[in-house]
Amino acid sequence: MIQRIQSIFLLVVGLCLIIFLFAPIWEKQDVNSGQSYSQTAFYVEKVANIESEIQYVFVPYFIPGALALIAACLALFSIGMYKKRNRQIMISSVNSLLMGTTLILSAWWASKAESSILAGADSGYQYGLFLPAIALIFNSLAIRFIRKDEKLVRSMDRLR
Repeated sequence: MIQRIQSIFLLVVGLCLIIFLFAPIWEKQDVNSGQSYSQTAFYVEKVANIESEIQYVFVPYFIPGALALIAACLALFSIGMYKKRNRQIMISSVNSLLMGTTLILSAWWASKAESSILAGADSGYQYGLFLPAIALIFNSLAIRFIRKDEKLVRSMDRLR
């Protein structure tokens, strides 16, 4: 039932979280030494200089990526649960917790890395940091419209 507005919202949630898996969250580059750092949902990438090879640090940075992957799967799974609205609300509520944890961990590790890596270099948060927040907003809207549908169905049952 993709034509329902909450299904579209849940689809946007899934797409935002899938894009988050590949988007940069934070980047920092030192112009003088050529060192650069980039954080994604699964790892921090370190480039010492142009000639050196890239180093990846996965632990503990893979946790937000794993949570986002689970949340994206739950959002896409709950689209098909349109006949069981109470279960869809429950799944979407759990999904909100996962996305909130993803957002908090991503922001915390990005700010921690910002303060500890290359103190005088240029840095900035990237669009990947804001994707879980956008997904959280759309998930809240989806829950609201699912509850509205459930209320409408219950009122129609009373009329019978």
